[in-house]
Amino acid sequence: MAVKPLDPSLSPEKAKEVKRKVDSESDKASLGAGNSAVSVGDRVELSPEAKGPHDLQIQNKLTEIRGKIDNGFYNSDEVLYAVAGSLVKVILAK
Repeated sequence: MAVKPLDPSLSPEKAKEVKRKVDSESDKASLGAGNSAVSVGDRVELSPEAKGPHDLQIQNKLTEIRGKIDNGFYNSDEVLYAVAGSLVKVILAK
């Protein structure tokens, strides 16, 4: 007994055809003019209210880092050895 879809547009053959069309169109769109990529995908927009707390956190962190630079925190032997040790671990892991 063969099982047929209720709607011919739901057939596996039709799905493959649609996928080929979508893939073909996205390939064309990605080429764009002059071989530069053209974005044809989804977008995310954040309101200023949503960005505000994040921007404030970044500013606070930058202020903290600038203070440490001004105070010479990163020039201490302890910090330099910690950074060097981390680099050695990364290099040896490869």
